[in-house]
Amino acid sequence: MTDTTNSENSAADVDVLESALQPDDVPNVALNAVPNNQTAPQSLMEISGEEVTPPLEQLDERADKDVVQRQSSAQETTFVYAVGELAPVFPNQGLQQTFDAAARVVGVSEHDYYAVFNYQDPTTKKRPYFYIAEQVRWVLSINKKNCYQVLPRSREELLNFIDALKPLSDSLQEVLSTVIGVVVDDSKSATSGLTNVICNHCFSQTLDDLHNQLKQQTGVATAAIQDVLKQLEFSPNQGRTDFNRAKNYLAFRYPAIYLTTHSMSNGNSSSSAISSFFLDKVTTNYSDLKSPHTVVDIVFLYKSKTTKQEKYYYCSVDVTTQFPFINSPLQAFMPLTPIAS
Repeated sequence: MTDTTNSENSAADVDVLESALQPDDVPNVALNAVPNNQTAPQSLMEISGEEVTPPLEQLDERADKDVVQRQSSAQETTFVYAVGELAPVFPNQGLQQTFDAAARVVGVSEHDYYAVFNYQDPTTKKRPYFYIAEQVRWVLSINKKNCYQVLPRSREELLNFIDALKPLSDSLQEVLSTVIGVVVDDSKSATSGLTNVICNHCFSQTLDDLHNQLKQQTGVATAAIQDVLKQLEFSPNQGRTDFNRAKNYLAFRYPAIYLTTHSMSNGNSSSSAISSFFLDKVTTNYSDLKSPHTVVDIVFLYKSKTTKQEKYYYCSVDVTTQFPFINSPLQAFMPLTPIAS
């Protein structure tokens, strides 16, 4: 890879950058996607020579093992389903200077990472500065605190990282990136001190995007969306425990919760035609089912706005692997209560 060490705005900068290697010119680019039956691509740390991560096939074997059902409080897992802000961090001054020179050639601000990483040469239609995106460190911060150093599993994930940096034309909201991946042996980067996570899927959106998407799909009111997001508390958590992973998954991938909350709020639920209800509490626990899978039960408590009446709904989420899914759909139920003597 090219390493530019002089940041002066001169013709030499342009010459050096224009002669830089492009990802498509290198036969063994670390972030090219590979078929499932081939060796997994290297991580960014393996490329830079700073740290070496274990082969991804070892992580896949570990992920396929049966998980013993636990009934205690949630524990941290090797999987991550986290929501936060994704940003590039330069590992050294040389790469920072290379990027600054590229920004001058493109004619954009030195803070416009999206424009530089995504820039395509008008003649070749290739990205001449994509290699810089391959060599930076990608850091996911949650609640303004750096939490994970994220390694893209393939070129596709890296492109998703870059898309998360695209400036918004009509919003001042922060872009939230959802990172789904595997912790690398719970190791921490020697340079950043952050937990390393290999990202296998990433998608980004603002809260306005989520709001508009839910309204378009379900027609629910804004108040219902706010109630659900507030109770699921997806913003503060690091998406590392089974309970937090389940709640983060529901917040972004299960519209049925918003529909039910909207219906209960309007008093239109088939189970309640008397008064309207609000979402008061969300509780999580491990399922009592005997299964080699890890299943989390999530209970939603709705309280009447005018009486002392309560309604319960629950669903269960299978969090055995890094990609959660609905085990039991959302449904009304009556919790067991002690019988008075």
